[in-house]
Amino acid sequence: MENREREKNESVQIAERLLEGTLEASAILSAEGKVVVENNEWRRLTSDYCYELSFLNQDVVDFPCFFNLLNDSSSARLSSFINGEISYVSFDLSDSVHTRRSQLSLNIFFLGISKKLSYLMTITDNSESTSIRNALRDIVYLDSLSGFGNESSLHTHLASKMHTSRVTGSSFSIVCVTLSDSKEIVAMFGKRTADIMLQRISRRLAKAVPKAAFFRVMDDVFVIVMDLSDRKEVSSTVISLLSVLENPVFVTDTEISPSVAIGVCQFPVDGESSDALLSNCLSSVFAAKREGLKWRFYS
Repeated sequence: MENREREKNESVQIAERLLEGTLEASAILSAEGKVVVENNEWRRLTSDYCYELSFLNQDVVDFPCFFNLLNDSSSARLSSFINGEISYVSFDLSDSVHTRRSQLSLNIFFLGISKKLSYLMTITDNSESTSIRNALRDIVYLDSLSGFGNESSLHTHLASKMHTSRVTGSSFSIVCVTLSDSKEIVAMFGKRTADIMLQRISRRLAKAVPKAAFFRVMDDVFVIVMDLSDRKEVSSTVISLLSVLENPVFVTDTEISPSVAIGVCQFPVDGESSDALLSNCLSSVFAAKREGLKWRFYS
């Protein structure tokens, strides 16, 4: 009994990690169509569209019922998927639900991890109201100047990373990059030139550390979240980053030489909440400046 319960918990943990950070409505299904784990957007959308999603009843996808909603070609594709002949299938439900127009799209992917974790299903709402909601979400979570996430997005991302790290026993690093003379640049060259410089810095960051998540949390503060935990690797990355970022930036006929200071924190040793990690990372920047350094770890 204890072993069976452990297996069940491990399956659920795997399913939860697969859905972490997924913004569209998503659920993981068993071979019988039972919903094992779903995200918040799935719960919201299936509640709003219970009529259109009549094949989803009491957290179970009724595949025979779904067959009846599809036209012949769509039914054939679903049969091929269920029989394992193809690993992915998608449907536009506007062609499937005859009594009421629907703007939902449904995608099903074969996982095959176990009978409990057989399928990943996503549902997309293509209605105008959803497009407006997505645009508002971008305003809430994206920094329009850099294209990176903003502070709200950073805290959401860190919460997900910390959960994964606690489950897997892993660690990660966050790096705060500050432009020490940004106010002077605005005063000397104007805000438009300073904004262009920030956009160039953003591109350099993304190119220099390609396998990382990027955020702009203040006018002159960028945060990088990296999966690196070994201090030698982190040090090498930061030193390389400094070299790239402090190269002159040319805006039309103006040459600007950015001055950069960097602080580094690591989870969980330097903080066990997103607020603590960000605060301590900024503290390490200020400590580096006081000591006349370009960068340092938090201590």
